[in-house]
Amino acid sequence: MSTYCTLFTFCFISLIGFSQKLQLEKASPFTAVKWENSQPIVQFDAKWYTLEKLDVYSTKELLDFCKQEFGGKWQKRFSEDLVEVLTKIGSPPNKKVKLLLSSGKQQQNAIGTYTLENRNKVVIYNYEVKRKLKQITASQAIEDIDAFQQILKKHSSYSLVTDYDYESALSLLKTNIESSKKNIDINYLTHELAKVLAEIGDRHSSVKNEQFERKEYATYSLQLPFSIAPLNGKAVALKPIDKEGVYAYLNTAYPYLKSINGIDINKMIDSLVYKSKKAPKEAKFRYGIAEIQQLGKLYFINNLKLPKQIKIVFTNGKTEKTVYVQLQNEQFRYYSKLERNVRQKSREIKKGNFNSISKLLKGNIGYLSLPQMYRLDKVKGLEQYIDTTFFAFRDTKALIIDVRCNPGGVRDLTQKIAGYIVPKLNAPWVANVAYLRTDAKDTIYNAMTSRFLYTNTSTKFNDIDSKAIEAFSNNFTVQKVFDTSKFSKPHYMVLKSGNIAYTKPIYILANERSFSAATVFTSAFNGLPNIKIVGVTTDGSSGNSKKMYLKNSNIRVKISTMLSFKRNGETLDGNGTKPDIYISEDEEQILKGNDVQLKRLIKIINK
Repeated sequence: MSTYCTLFTFCFISLIGFSQKLQLEKASPFTAVKWENSQPIVQFDAKWYTLEKLDVYSTKELLDFCKQEFGGKWQKRFSEDLVEVLTKIGSPPNKKVKLLLSSGKQQQNAIGTYTLENRNKVVIYNYEVKRKLKQITASQAIEDIDAFQQILKKHSSYSLVTDYDYESALSLLKTNIESSKKNIDINYLTHELAKVLAEIGDRHSSVKNEQFERKEYATYSLQLPFSIAPLNGKAVALKPIDKEGVYAYLNTAYPYLKSINGIDINKMIDSLVYKSKKAPKEAKFRYGIAEIQQLGKLYFINNLKLPKQIKIVFTNGKTEKTVYVQLQNEQFRYYSKLERNVRQKSREIKKGNFNSISKLLKGNIGYLSLPQMYRLDKVKGLEQYIDTTFFAFRDTKALIIDVRCNPGGVRDLTQKIAGYIVPKLNAPWVANVAYLRTDAKDTIYNAMTSRFLYTNTSTKFNDIDSKAIEAFSNNFTVQKVFDTSKFSKPHYMVLKSGNIAYTKPIYILANERSFSAATVFTSAFNGLPNIKIVGVTTDGSSGNSKKMYLKNSNIRVKISTMLSFKRNGETLDGNGTKPDIYISEDEEQILKGNDVQLKRLIKIINK
């Protein structure tokens, strides 16, 4: 074949490659990407190069776009999701791509091919790099602490309403790290930052080392060899009788757990269980003893060495008994019959079976259980079932809506059920006020609209809605003053009555494990004349979480960018919804699993 033909053939094939659109959603021309001074060093043809240009884009242009579009995940997106990056820019890649690479002072042009195999190699390389990263230098740790502080200053909503001096706490942490003159374990840094964030009071926040593997730490999974449950403000030690949620006292003569290794249980909750430190009282105690159950993990996340001997003091309120126990790897967490029932209902709903969530109780009382706050467009048939249920209950004496142990979700069910239970005389009902941390006050944010939150000038509101908002706002005062210049305009969730109303008394049954959108549900209807909240104060929280990553440690920081207020001006976080009728679990419910809370409510209604 002549030289001319060979050249023609090469050019023809090249033209086909460059004009051929890439069909893959996940692909890369590189087999690995590493970073030096925040610049990508790419592996191409088994060698490492500095990437100067990809197609028509300089590396700086691509990185600037990734930082703006993907925030803390910009390096991950650049290395693993180039197809998505280029598509978002407006230049979906072809199968072949021109590359400008450099090594030392020499530059060279190359032709790369996007393949899924290459991209998978990049993902594996990233995973291995992160997995091997256990420590960082003290200077890198201090750099990450400074970045963490900036996240709180620029993005956190609750950092602007807290009385906690997080800046001084972070300054002290930096001093301790500087004085150690050692490399810093990433888990240690994760836990210390988590303690600071917990003090701020944002219940939707967290700090996490996503590369942590518990199997590498022998004591992490060790637990107390008995179950612990809350009873009348005290911790009781239990043993399971069966697999259905029936328990007995570990020691009937000394039922209460007083201290572990010389630390009183309540003091241990206050000092070591920092994640739920700012939760309402009942929620704090329940989550606290659940964390104490996992004693190995509790010591680990507090950067403490687990003692070889575990000294337990039990009491009956008058006398005490001391024992020494061995921690075990088995699961002993208290798992009540109520929790089991809620989980089972959730499983049935996933299968499309809704019959387990409603029934007619003694005395002609309707009962509707909501195990989660579902998105109605994701659970086919649930909206129709709600309609059918309210029609079936139209002649009942009263209605109980049970949101106990409901972990939350979205607000669809709040809006849906409002149409049946908000009285026309009280509609429109302003149920929630929220502010988003932002400088762009006039932007419409999906994070707010997906929560049915809109400004008073929104087209979602008619004149009647606007007047109701204005009347409410004239008497609304937040109980924690904050700098509104750093937030959006106030957003309102307004509930409206429907054409068909349930006119009998309604009781919303909640407990300390009703969280997030479930606590919003209880708060939204609190104060309406036909509705009573019953049970225990909910675990209040309502946040719009945002994830960011610290550069050196790759620690994930999740913080809330929204402040959410109840009608009385209290934040949902740290306060929850207090019941109008207080009914707590008793011994029969804790041990035998009999639903005493529901029975007592039925008795109250029937009286």
